[in-house]
Amino acid sequence: MKKSSHSSSNRGVRSSSNFTRGSVHSKSRSRARAARVNPEWLKDFFSEMLAVERGGIQLYEKALENLAHEDLRSKLEHFHQETERHVELCEQLLDAAGGDENNPGPGAEAAEHKAHGLLTAEVPEEMVDINNIENLVLAETKDNWNWEMLGLLIDKVENGDLKKMASRAVREVRKQESSHLAWSQKTLTQLVLEAAQRNDQMETSDGTRPKDLDVEGEEAEAAD
Repeated sequence: MKKSSHSSSNRGVRSSSNFTRGSVHSKSRSRARAARVNPEWLKDFFSEMLAVERGGIQLYEKALENLAHEDLRSKLEHFHQETERHVELCEQLLDAAGGDENNPGPGAEAAEHKAHGLLTAEVPEEMVDINNIENLVLAETKDNWNWEMLGLLIDKVENGDLKKMASRAVREVRKQESSHLAWSQKTLTQLVLEAAQRNDQMETSDGTRPKDLDVEGEEAEAAD
């Protein structure tokens, strides 16, 4: 009888242990499922990313068309070209996710409205470059965040082929977007400093303009 009781006790312990392990595995699987990105949400996110990149193309084209500071043209053209590549990648990601670029999601529609507002805002002629670069700061801030967010989501994408495609795209684009944002922020600072220290209308008592302020020195200090 004692032996039988001992054996029954062991079976109870094993049974309890198996139940505990099963419960832990079940919770782990539930957490894994919960951690996955909703495919429909991801499709809408790619649609929004595409709209923001396309808006960026338009903003670069506007900045180049109305450019007064010719020394900025080379960088703007280079970033415009890179942004065209980003559009291609977003189109590929959206297609791979089962989306349709002709049927934009709500985030994409909002991005299009915002871009339209930036493109149609009117400013005085002397503020054109400042306004256009400021628009790029806004657009590149969103672009940069989008790609960083995609980088955080990659491991949670269930579709293996889409995960690989997204991973390759993030590796290609992330540093470029960071560079676009840093340059546009620095350039905006330089243009505003230049405008703040412009003294074309200032004259001394003998009819000559005073010596220009040290804009380059101020720019270097701001960059630091």
